[in-house]
Amino acid sequence: MLVLLCSQAVCEELSFEEFLNSGLEHSYQLKKAVLDKSISQKGIGEARSEYLPTLSAYAVSERYNDLTDGRAQITAIGNEIFLNRNYYQDAAALMLTYNVFDFGIRRRQLDIAKADFTQKEYILEKDTSDLKLDLVDLYAQTLSLYKEINIKKNVLDVHKELNEISKRLKEAGKISEIDVIDSEIQISELKTQIEDLSNNFSKKLIDMSFYTNKEYSADSIQIKDFSKDDNTFMPQNGVAKLSAEVITLTPENSPDNFIYDLEILKKKKEYEIQKRYNYPKIKLDSRYSLYGSDTNSLLDAFSDVSQRSFSVRLTATMTLFDGLKNRNKIAKAKYEIEKAKIEKEQKMAELKVKYEQIQLDAKNAAAQEENIVKTLALVNKNLNLMERLNFNGLSDKSECLKRKLTLLNKKLDLEENQIKLQTSQYKLKVLCDKNKENI
Repeated sequence: MLVLLCSQAVCEELSFEEFLNSGLEHSYQLKKAVLDKSISQKGIGEARSEYLPTLSAYAVSERYNDLTDGRAQITAIGNEIFLNRNYYQDAAALMLTYNVFDFGIRRRQLDIAKADFTQKEYILEKDTSDLKLDLVDLYAQTLSLYKEINIKKNVLDVHKELNEISKRLKEAGKISEIDVIDSEIQISELKTQIEDLSNNFSKKLIDMSFYTNKEYSADSIQIKDFSKDDNTFMPQNGVAKLSAEVITLTPENSPDNFIYDLEILKKKKEYEIQKRYNYPKIKLDSRYSLYGSDTNSLLDAFSDVSQRSFSVRLTATMTLFDGLKNRNKIAKAKYEIEKAKIEKEQKMAELKVKYEQIQLDAKNAAAQEENIVKTLALVNKNLNLMERLNFNGLSDKSECLKRKLTLLNKKLDLEENQIKLQTSQYKLKVLCDKNKENI
């Protein structure tokens, strides 16, 4: 009794609400989606920075040695001037560059950055709802296994009682040894089934640990039923309200639709940018320079920084021929637009099928829920009544135990159906909430 009480004291209870909240909190996918959103937000600032001028500066201090003994001429190679003497020199410059006109490339790059940020918001929303659907499926599977294991254990106990009765009836000469062996075979098969179910249950708990970052023990955990009083699971008005809202459950209002629309928009902007890539680009350059030199001393060269200059330059550059590179990029961008459109059509068709199936399951749940709850209550009541019965003979007890087996199997079917119906109701709620936000 002491061991039993201790084992019950450390038993851990897990509800769907707790599992859902923990899964959402520790999800790797959602954490990455939040970071992607933050990264995309910085991308908007990066695109806006193209509208601002670039200010840069440099300074140089050097010793120049002429190895020709003054016999060479002054030579200029690019921006470098080679003199025919030895000297120290210092120079500094402040430069400003501004992109005056680029035929709307910057504006389209900013449009892409804004669309990408909005897209990441929809992706976060989509990942959240997809995770909720995955979590309710996993919890439902685990709960179903948990209930099946417990009921199968009760069935095993009943079969053991029947086996003992069969042995006593055999001793009385009322049944043959074949009936006793058949009973023992059923017990052995049930033990194997329970072992397989327990193994699958343990694996499901490992899957749950991946989402919640918590450890669960199959020997000390109790999986609680879905709670209809939980606002996380069902809206206040229940299934009737959900059935009325089915009309809003359309792929066109889903985050997936907006994600693909934004992806197509980005592809179109990239196509427009690529078409303008080889257009002329006009830039404004301004430079303020200081220069000083001395033949003998670096410090004197630094103190002699008196030569100054200021320049303003407006330049236009244009690529005349790039080996048809940009032409192929334009064609590639056009094909990517068409590909994105086809991917959107495929996704919308898949969502249409998925939504229709969930709607049918939810309607079925609304039709069957009341009857299943009522039938399950009657089965449990009948099982409790049978536990209180007193039996005068082995035959009466045997028949009662067989009826109990029938009721336990019926209870298992009802429990599994109830879990399926509750799961479909929750899925419809998630999708309805997601679609309402995007209307």
